Amino acid sequence: MEKLKKEIQSVVDIYKSRDLLKAKLLCEKLIIVNPKVAFLYNLMGLILTDQEKIQEAIECYEKGLKIDPNFAMIYNNLGLLFFNHKSNGNVKKAENYYLKSISLNKNIPEPHTNLGSLYNSLNKFEEAINCLKHAIHISPKFSHAHHNLGNIYVALGDFTKARIHFKESIKSDPNFYSSHRALSRLTKYTDNNEHFNELKKIYEQININDTEFKMNIGYSLGKAYEDIKDFEKSFAYYSESNLLYRKKINFSLDSEVRKFKEIKDIFNRNLYEKYPSSGYSKFSPIFIVGMPRSGTTLIEQILSSHHKVFGADEVEFLPKLMKKYFGNKNLNLFFKGVLDFNEKDFEKMGEEYAIKMKNYSNNSERITDKLPENFLRIGFIKLILPKSKIIHCYRNPMDTCLSVFKNHFPGGKIEFGYDLDDLFGFYNLYSDLMKYWNDLLPNFIFNIKYEKLISNTESEVRNLLKACQLEWSDECLNFYNNKRAIRTASDIQARNKIYKTSIDSWKNYQKHVNKYADKVKI
Repeated sequence: MEKLKKEIQSVVDIYKSRDLLKAKLLCEKLIIVNPKVAFLYNLMGLILTDQEKIQEAIECYEKGLKIDPNFAMIYNNLGLLFFNHKSNGNVKKAENYYLKSISLNKNIPEPHTNLGSLYNSLNKFEEAINCLKHAIHISPKFSHAHHNLGNIYVALGDFTKARIHFKESIKSDPNFYSSHRALSRLTKYTDNNEHFNELKKIYEQININDTEFKMNIGYSLGKAYEDIKDFEKSFAYYSESNLLYRKKINFSLDSEVRKFKEIKDIFNRNLYEKYPSSGYSKFSPIFIVGMPRSGTTLIEQILSSHHKVFGADEVEFLPKLMKKYFGNKNLNLFFKGVLDFNEKDFEKMGEEYAIKMKNYSNNSERITDKLPENFLRIGFIKLILPKSKIIHCYRNPMDTCLSVFKNHFPGGKIEFGYDLDDLFGFYNLYSDLMKYWNDLLPNFIFNIKYEKLISNTESEVRNLLKACQLEWSDECLNFYNNKRAIRTASDIQARNKIYKTSIDSWKNYQKHVNKYADKVKI
């Protein structure tokens, strides 16, 4: 038995080192010799999941449960698999697995923590907080629970509690880089700040191959040096972190050029002449679009302060709807009759979107959808939801691009932001497309400039509410009192009153980006 324990620990260590192929081969050998050890099937399930072999992982977990039906961690890991992987995404199934795991063993923190994350994703914040507190009660030094609880408090605007839990996470695991990054966003650094000094020491000691760790601490140091106005070091850390991430992704600006051209080719004047009165006209959502870091979160915070408006944040309903009906095929093939398409489908799609949004918002009278990248889909929105309000947020392009460059966006959505050539190239594509939409669909888009909103707030808010066909509300000027959850990179800024320090902030890094100033389209 001792020999087997050592062999299992060896496989676990190799798995943690991310040598998945070797871990899988060794685990397979152990299973052949020890076919009745449930733990080995659990370990193999984890390895297969990380290899994206989802169906094989499920089958492996099920074999483990046949050997030991009361193996709580297998149920927890099945829950994680169904919650995290889109191909098998099933929130209800994940919840049931977590609950089953808890019922079998109430003294392990993982299923409580994961159930808390699930409830957080459903905006069930009270339930999420209770689950995470329960995990911490079981294991006071469980970093993941502290970190996740900190994230919820950030979303809810309770930054004091968030700091406490990020610090507890780091105290339990000084290498928990996500908590360092999260804490850095809540900290206004000075030269002698304790966490600043800790970050510098950690950075020097990071293994050169641990790029994820190095990248996150690098972003934190970029923020810290920016706070103390050492912009040279700040830019150096931001640049190195972005370079590390850029090496991990497969982004092609040429591919984006083709995509943007295709959008213009598909959504042209002939299309709207062919379908002059298409779509579902009984619903008027407010789409807030633009580049990341252009003020979209602030606009949603202002609008959702209105008593008639529910702020849905960055929901994925529209891109999922397009994928459901058109897959990955060129929309032109449908709209030009090459593939089967019925004009009534526009109304069907619009109604389907409306039902999802109303369910999500508890049947609110008006709803905002703040997925910035929906600027790509304005033409499609016009076809399925002709009564929509499109609010396009824009800002000094240099400030916009630098702000994107200084932030890491998880989830792989904003892959253009990690190289300055890519970033400014993408910005020009976006700017050109917005000019196209404004020309093609006059009076459908309300353009609001961030700098004007900052300098002439009340007047701009009045114009915004008028464009959305909403009556005046003083609460929209007191948006910083809005207690709704915010889950974007602007979660901290949107809790503050209007401030001007972000205007022309790109000039702090002028020597590094000045060459783009003459090339960017406005």
